[in-house]
Amino acid sequence: MKKIHIGHHFFGAGNLGDDFMLAGFLVAMEPWLGRAEFSCCVPHPRELLSRRFPQICWLPYDETTRRRAIASSDVWLGLGGSPFQCTVSSWFIDHLAEERCWCAAANKPMYFLGVGGQDPAAYLRPEIRAICAQATGIWTRDTATAEALYMAVPSAAISVSADLAHVFFSTQRPPSAVAGRLTATFNFDYGVWPNQGAALAALESLPACERIWLAQETRLLPGAEQQLFSQVSENVRRHWRLQIADTGETTMAEVLRHWPSSEWLIASRYHATIAGAWAGSRAIVIATNDKIRGIARDLGYPSLAPDDDFSILPFLWRQSKHPARSVLLENAKLAHTACSAFAQAIGLH
Repeated sequence: MKKIHIGHHFFGAGNLGDDFMLAGFLVAMEPWLGRAEFSCCVPHPRELLSRRFPQICWLPYDETTRRRAIASSDVWLGLGGSPFQCTVSSWFIDHLAEERCWCAAANKPMYFLGVGGQDPAAYLRPEIRAICAQATGIWTRDTATAEALYMAVPSAAISVSADLAHVFFSTQRPPSAVAGRLTATFNFDYGVWPNQGAALAALESLPACERIWLAQETRLLPGAEQQLFSQVSENVRRHWRLQIADTGETTMAEVLRHWPSSEWLIASRYHATIAGAWAGSRAIVIATNDKIRGIARDLGYPSLAPDDDFSILPFLWRQSKHPARSVLLENAKLAHTACSAFAQAIGLH
């Protein structure tokens, strides 16, 4: 039995995109689940995680438990997300730096699977360079991350893949896009959006019969969907229906059943954009960072910077087309292949 310790600690925090990605990983790893055990330490409530993903042993996040989990594992795995980031804070880098030292002391190999970057400054950090240099293998979720890592750490073993959520959506497709519906998923990572009023005014030009303000994040974080919704005027709120994407359903199939797929999607969320592509939405992406800019480019969606002129939205809607199914299936195949390569690398084949 191979013991794999998942070293990323954001699961259960409240961002449904992480669950889409984790579900895809478990689908791809299904051939080897009988020969692998998974553990993960998180500083968040573990009850829902245990019900939704019982294949993983969810543990508390105190230092003693983290060290013990690494020492008793065969492999450390940095699974998904954007570990290469530092603009908002150094929370992720600080965590990874500790885990790297503990893995080195316990002589445990480190791997990263389906990971991405978020801001260029992160690749200049010595901690990131040391982490990537120590890693036995890294599969990125996009080409831009792979190129940036190679420039920072030329000796690192880097392969290009795709986000693991594609695997999940290839087996559990989101509901088909509903004609006449507009869904907005806005997130600005603890920041403000001075252009919000102009963007919402431009969205009024769409002949939408239903407008959904979708919260991919359940927490009331500054700059996230629910906080932004609370700040708009009552007159604007009357035109929109706030919907929380994750209301605690046990299975991901149940969660996805309520996903409000729409004819038009405007998003600054990575996984909401991917879900929209699989649903067949015509989307415009607000590129708040490299991660969001990259997924727009990979899926062929037009993008705007947060401070761009949103009066061009009607023109962009006419240009926007959902990706061909062949493009989405190729992404799912890339992510699936990365999981297979990881399984082979750690001796599960």
